[in-house]
Amino acid sequence: MYWKENAPVLILFLLFNSSILLIGLLDNGIPNISVIYIFTVNFIILIIYIVWDYVRKRKFYIEFENLGTLNDMVGMSKGNTAVQNRIYEKMDDLRVIHQRQLDKESSRTKENLDELTRFIHDMKMPMTTMKLMIDDLPETEGNKLLAEWTRLNGMLNEVLYLKRLPDIKNDLYIEPIDLNILLNSSIRKLREICIRKRIGFDIDLKENIVYTDMKWCQFIIDQLITNSVKYSEENDIVIRSSMTDGFVKLTVTDYGRGIEKRDLERIFEAGFTSTGDHHDEQSTGMGLYIAKNVAESLNIRLTAESVYGEYTTMTLEFNKENQFTHITAK
Repeated sequence: MYWKENAPVLILFLLFNSSILLIGLLDNGIPNISVIYIFTVNFIILIIYIVWDYVRKRKFYIEFENLGTLNDMVGMSKGNTAVQNRIYEKMDDLRVIHQRQLDKESSRTKENLDELTRFIHDMKMPMTTMKLMIDDLPETEGNKLLAEWTRLNGMLNEVLYLKRLPDIKNDLYIEPIDLNILLNSSIRKLREICIRKRIGFDIDLKENIVYTDMKWCQFIIDQLITNSVKYSEENDIVIRSSMTDGFVKLTVTDYGRGIEKRDLERIFEAGFTSTGDHHDEQSTGMGLYIAKNVAESLNIRLTAESVYGEYTTMTLEFNKENQFTHITAK
């Protein structure tokens, strides 16, 4: 940047001194030694000026080149020249304006999220009333309504957890959790749907105690069980757990439609729904995205394996029990 900025001055200086040298060499009345002496002195002065000027401006240029965002200017030094100071002041003004816009948008987003959260909580009361009314209906009428109620309730919960996700680190309580409790809770929520679809559960847990946050881990398991039930029909869902290299692995396998190979790597993306089954328009594509992010915050490895038309296996790999989990659990 320095050489580009000062190139015109340097070129002009060299042209000026070259003209002096050329005139001296062509004019026999001027001793050559005098011309060479003048040219040498000017050249030395130029070198001294370049070194001094470069050292003076170097720090500003380096910091300027290393700027990643406007906010990085907070620790940046002001320049040593009028031009550098003007650049600094202009960029700092832009930084302040940009920060004000960000703060305004952040405040507006927070207000919208808070309003949405209040709306969802307000919805919970009529949802509870609806559930009681559905329970009183004949089975043939109630089952279809219950499926829709379960889907709507799941969507409301997804939004609530999505809103809490950015602050999840402040909402964790690590303790020993029995996987049986989490699984039974998830299955109970889907009991009527499972009966209607003739879906059973084959559960065999070799290891059932994990160290994690109960509320957030419950959300992950709810998502896995709900998806398995959603895409299964008259098949058992197989749930297994085992210990491998100190890690507890929990697998949930259903024998429904499966996931196409081209979709498998994208199922944890926000808003992604199947590219091959277009009747999934009711799916939000957010459940597994939230579950994946929650799992990462809990140091749980969530992976998927599937063969389209045969099966889908979702695996949760819980982190090793260590001193940190013991301390946090107390």
